[in-house]
Order: sequence, then C-alpha cells, then structure tokens
Amino acid sequence: MAKKIFNKVYEILSTAVITIGVLLLITYLCGIRLYYVKSGSMGELLPVGSVCFVSTYSKYEDIKAGDVISFRVDDNMLVTHRAIRITAEGIKTKGDENNTEDPDAVTKENYIGKTVFALPHIGETFIFFRTATGKVTIATALLILFIMGRIYKMNDKEYNAENNS
Repeated sequence: MAKKIFNKVYEILSTAVITIGVLLLITYLCGIRLYYVKSGSMGELLPVGSVCFVSTYSKYEDIKAGDVISFRVDDNMLVTHRAIRITAEGIKTKGDENNTEDPDAVTKENYIGKTVFALPHIGETFIFFRTATGKVTIATALLILFIMGRIYKMNDKEYNAENNS
C-alpha cells in the first residue's frame, strides 16, 4: 500500500514539475514575459499579486486606445497601464484606478509589450520563489523528487528481480 502511494505521489510531482517547466519554456519562446503586479493602479483588472502575461511580439505601432501595455519608467521600474490615446509624442497611459494620466508618454524605446492575459493573485507564489527561502524550498523539493525517483527505481528493480525468479 505504501509503495502505491509513494509511486502515485512521485508520478504526480514529476508530471507537475515537467508540465510547469514546459509551459514556461513555451511562453518564453513565444515572446511572453511574466510580470508581477505590485500596485493597485489597475484595480480589479489587475489586482495586487496578479501575474501579467505580456507579449513582447506585440508591435508598438499596433497599440490602440484601451489596450493594456507594459513599459519601463526607468531601469528599476516597470509599469502596466491602459493606453488611453495615441499622440505624436507617444502612447498616453493611465492606471484604471488613477485620477490622472501618467506624466510621460510611452515611446518605442521604453515600450515592452501588450498584456494578453493575467492570473489574479498567483504572483505571491512567484515572488516567494525568488526569495532565499523560496530558492531553498525549490532546491529541497527537487532534491526530494530526485531521491524519490532513485528509491522508486531501486524498489522497481528489486520487485522485478523477485517476481522474475
């Protein structure tokens, strides 16, 4: 009974790790970047803790009023706000919950991409895994998964040896 539970847990964990890794790789290869929402400027659309999936393949020239875009304000600050109008100066933006539009227009140089979808509140998990504790947790989980795999293989070889004798 314990062996069946062990095998099932190992299969589920292995499948989950591989699936998440493949999905992240596919999104990256498709030009999708994941960004964590740190402020409530976009309100219910992108609550704090959401993860935005931003297409870096969306062209600056194709942005229309109403699109939600990501752009750099400086080297350390990225913003995701709604395009409210297109001007000769660039794209004017505003957070849905803000009273005023952003002071500077988004230009081709600081434009990152268009938000294609978001997952509310899942960002806390990603932020946790970027901390030292999170990295240790990931390393420990992978080590346990590796050890479980080795034990599984050893038990499987012993089981097959006993039943083939």
